[in-house]
Amino acid sequence: MSRFEFELAGPADEADLRAVLARTPMAGRVSVAFHRDPDYFAGAVTDGRFRQVIACRDTESRRIIGFGTRSVMDRYVNGERRAIGYLGGLRVLEEYRNRGLVARGFAYFRRQHADGRTPLYLTTIAEGNTQALEVLLGGRTGLPRYHFAGRYHTLALRPARFRLPGGLSVRSAQPEDVAPIMDLLKREGPKRQFFPCYEVGDLFAPGGIFKDLAPEDVCLAWRGGELVGVLAAWSQHGYKQSVVHGYDRLLGSLRPLYNAWSRLSGSTPLPAPGEPLRYRSAALPVVAGSDAEVFAALVGALRDRLVGGPDRYLMLGLHEADPLWEAARRLGGARYTTQLYLACWDDGEVLWRGLDGRPPYLELGCL
Repeated sequence: MSRFEFELAGPADEADLRAVLARTPMAGRVSVAFHRDPDYFAGAVTDGRFRQVIACRDTESRRIIGFGTRSVMDRYVNGERRAIGYLGGLRVLEEYRNRGLVARGFAYFRRQHADGRTPLYLTTIAEGNTQALEVLLGGRTGLPRYHFAGRYHTLALRPARFRLPGGLSVRSAQPEDVAPIMDLLKREGPKRQFFPCYEVGDLFAPGGIFKDLAPEDVCLAWRGGELVGVLAAWSQHGYKQSVVHGYDRLLGSLRPLYNAWSRLSGSTPLPAPGEPLRYRSAALPVVAGSDAEVFAALVGALRDRLVGGPDRYLMLGLHEADPLWEAARRLGGARYTTQLYLACWDDGEVLWRGLDGRPPYLELGCL
């Protein structure tokens, strides 16, 4: 009998899941761990309408030592509604790596895939994460095939004052604005590949995908009485946190000097290890006709609102092929890049090959 078992995790396992996350930070000059306190499943609604956590348990300790997630929801594919999956959160405690557990985990995952909910999955891998790339793209028996689908860039934009250009009106959303927002999403969403098919209950409602997003967090752009753009500053600190785990030797040694300078210059200091990064995710970057002026106005309005508040950054994510990316890249800010892949077994190859040239869309706060 094997020492390791694979199974679907449930509420009784949530403390183990949080422990694995806390102990598996993403490496880099700044090492960051992604926490889900106080309850792993509290924020799971953002993952998709159908969700599974596939966990590996050490039968000797009875503790979960690694897991990955599978979620499925309807998205626009070539302009039509279709169920598409997302694979994320692959974590294994360091002391249990290189034991063949990834291949065994995918064998279990493939058995779950047999439910026929979707033939195709999105997944992202941090650029430079050579270990993950080697494991997942190495052609190992039993793993799905990973097809590269471009780069997804995330910008860290600091709060800044902004003056709205003439001809546009930007204001906070009200509960009664859900209908025009949904109309805009249904018109513009199909122009992006994999844009989620959002429902009325996803906004400003308990149990909606945009958990804890309030109307005042959403900026709406109007021109001549018509809604032409939406963008939200989504705070997820109540159920998802990015916590600084540590710094490399050089940056760690320079941190006291940098923070002393930042106090004098008014810039953002580097948090101490164990402290969370304070930011908001730019959600629903949707603009009629991909109008760069409207997009810049919405980003500027959100950055202006964050001035003087506790959140140090607005994190804005777009695919490199998105028409809005050219306007976004001119905003500056630090850039974090991940690679988008489409993963499938034989039953998904026809769909993958039939994708047209629409730019992919990912909701940053749902990754």
